[in-house]
Amino acid sequence: METAFDWKRTFEQVAPQLVLYARQLVASKSDAEDVVQMAFVRWWRRFPEGDSHHIPLLYAAVRTIALDQRRSDTRRVNREAKSDIAVAGENAPTFDPLPGQQEVASIVEKALHDLPQEQREVVTLKLWGDLTFNQIASMTGDSINTVAGRYRYALQAMQKKLAPLKEELLGESNTPTANILPFNTPKEALP
Repeated sequence: METAFDWKRTFEQVAPQLVLYARQLVASKSDAEDVVQMAFVRWWRRFPEGDSHHIPLLYAAVRTIALDQRRSDTRRVNREAKSDIAVAGENAPTFDPLPGQQEVASIVEKALHDLPQEQREVVTLKLWGDLTFNQIASMTGDSINTVAGRYRYALQAMQKKLAPLKEELLGESNTPTANILPFNTPKEALP
């Protein structure tokens, strides 16, 4: 007997990673949340019975919607700037840290944002989106070697930047903070 796909549970499990990924592509957390909601609606319309094997398609939908929204926002900002309308940006944090972890999250967020956009995208999808290099490559249209190289260079850059703060940031290795830092990446995750 086949059970019905649990949309609510899937959303609760996958949405936080999708919002984190979308946050790398759009201007604010609320925009990222909107993008994720639109991606889920697209996924539901295309696969109403649901299938967890199609979750990488959610990431592709998030990417497409976010990039479309970013282009639209850029055009709008340019139009408004030409008409002397002030546009205020939102500086919401990328991570939603636990109390007491705001400083660590801020440091990691800065290191992540200092990466080139292509590297930042791959790191976000791999570490927090839990996608494979193959899934990322098919989603972005790049070769798997390019994706793996971007990931490797991004981790090296972040490790170099965060190395002086490593002990202070990690504290105890079993803290939730360790999950947002790229220090202890398993060797099998590297290309």
